[in-house]
Amino acid sequence: MSADVIELLDTYVGMPDTMQGGYVAGIAAGSSDGPVRVRIRKATHPGQHLTRVQDNDSVQLFRDSELVMSVVPDALHVSPRSPLPREAIDEAVARPMAWEPPYPTCIGCGHEVDGLGVEIRPFGDGKHVVGLWSPAPQWADDTGVIPREFVWTAFDCVTAYVLFVDPPKISGGGAVTGNIAAEFFDDVMVGEKYRFQSWRESDNDRSIICGGALYGPSGLVAVADQEMIRTKDWGFEIPSQPVAQ
Repeated sequence: MSADVIELLDTYVGMPDTMQGGYVAGIAAGSSDGPVRVRIRKATHPGQHLTRVQDNDSVQLFRDSELVMSVVPDALHVSPRSPLPREAIDEAVARPMAWEPPYPTCIGCGHEVDGLGVEIRPFGDGKHVVGLWSPAPQWADDTGVIPREFVWTAFDCVTAYVLFVDPPKISGGGAVTGNIAAEFFDDVMVGEKYRFQSWRESDNDRSIICGGALYGPSGLVAVADQEMIRTKDWGFEIPSQPVAQ
């Protein structure tokens, strides 16, 4: 068994004064190729300290004695779809943003911070969101590899954004990330160009499941899914109509 203390910095927020869920999930998952699922029990906030406890395949994050996240081996809810044409993704990302991003200081997709720089746009078919990412050296380790927590961060944003394009059948209210899972087939490297695509997989009166895939120069890099748990009026505001196609 091992235990490490993690300080949560305000650099890595998603919603205001709240840590970006994918980032903390990625910290919990560590370097695992997966597939693993991170179950999020509590929101976390800048300035807090978490203890990551690992016992073989089991990982838990605690805030003092309170369990905030757990990691378990688990199959994904989605399978990777055929990659969309690279040229079409590039053309979609070159178009102006179709809506005002809801969280401008988000480390993953915010435009008011020096974040990961993932450019997210509607693909144009009313079903997919796509993204381009050329990771900057500041996010890489000494070998040029982008740590996994930043890939989880990007997936969190890209999979949530699809709801602006393809809202769930039951609209209204809010939603928060209940769990997020990923499986990795390769590393993300600084200096390379990567393309995301995401889609809404399913929804019901309790939750919404969105999927995402990341492709690099050599093909499929990772697959992820996010299950967003519905709330009455807190968290991500679920659109009732498509904001863009």
